[in-house]
Amino acid sequence: MADSVLVAGVGMTPFVPLGTCDSTAALAGRAIRAALEDARIDYDLVDQVFTSCVQCEAGSGERVLAHVGLTGVPIFNVSDGCASGSSALQLARHAVLCGEAECVLVLGYECMPAGVTNRAFFGMDEYPSVEWDSLHHRSDPLASLHRRQHPAALFASQTNWLLTRMGIAESSFEQVLGHARGQARINPYAVLNRSSCFDGWLAPYLCPPACGAAAVLLCSRSFVARYGARRDVALLSCARSSDTTSELESASVLDVLGRAATRRVAQKAYEQAGIGPDEIEVVELHDQSVGDFMINSAALGFCREEELDQFLLQNFSTRGRQVAVCPSGGLLGRGHAPGATGLAQITELVWQLRGQAEGRQIAGARTALQHSSALGRSVSVTVLQRTLG
Repeated sequence: MADSVLVAGVGMTPFVPLGTCDSTAALAGRAIRAALEDARIDYDLVDQVFTSCVQCEAGSGERVLAHVGLTGVPIFNVSDGCASGSSALQLARHAVLCGEAECVLVLGYECMPAGVTNRAFFGMDEYPSVEWDSLHHRSDPLASLHRRQHPAALFASQTNWLLTRMGIAESSFEQVLGHARGQARINPYAVLNRSSCFDGWLAPYLCPPACGAAAVLLCSRSFVARYGARRDVALLSCARSSDTTSELESASVLDVLGRAATRRVAQKAYEQAGIGPDEIEVVELHDQSVGDFMINSAALGFCREEELDQFLLQNFSTRGRQVAVCPSGGLLGRGHAPGATGLAQITELVWQLRGQAEGRQIAGARTALQHSSALGRSVSVTVLQRTLG
């Protein structure tokens, strides 16, 4: 069994508005070539491939890789909603850890047509139905699971909960959006640099959908020593969790959208990595909405929920310590391409740990955290750290 997993290379394409990307194969190919060049290895050294895409047909991974080269290695296609990229990454990590593979390519891509409008992406074209009203007043787990079939109404309920039950100031919502826009302006990969029209920015403060691709190469330590690949970033831990009956019975929209699961999986990831949240210097969390940004910041341990307004007001600082949250602009600023988003987060964090994030660089960052969720289910947390070689 391998003793650790290293990130040998990463690559990403700019995220672009729906309907403006070229072919899926060309999009994915650019990310693959960038990751291979970054890792300083040849494609024929890859011995397993995991692909993630949501708006794709079965077998899309093989069709995409046919344009780069089919070498006979196992190809696994993952479609797991917004968690697809993180799911593929975790499976690839397991393949290296158990010794099945020494060099694994993880590829995420999404090339959605213009017909999938911003509003349709979140189900906002559908008027909240009688079914939603009936689900809203039920506390059984099955009702909570069914609420995820109405994402726009679910996020609207999240916003209302934060404003009315938790007393979060409306100015805090605008502050989060302002941060996302500001970081997106200095991120050449952000979709907001390529379009100024996103109706998803209206309440309930949703992120803009996008097209894009990202690729990550995971390798064993023996592999990088043998072939001279990069070895400057390691995955310290990669944990995952799902719903529990008791959490869904709470009927809190915050737990339906993953608050409790995030708390549990974050604690597991910290324990595996042998660190605490106070040692995280930079984080890319799953901010599909402004409410997600707030609640996940607290659930990951960077502040308490009752401190959220102050945490935001003090530029993500609490108890005298600051953490850089979503320097890429996050989903709210960079955009959300479901199949690629988790791997785009990893790519951004690797650049941060290497000191390659250009104008958005967090000085001296050594330990980072990536958080992913699919409307509250399949929550994962990955901890990365810059190595000494």
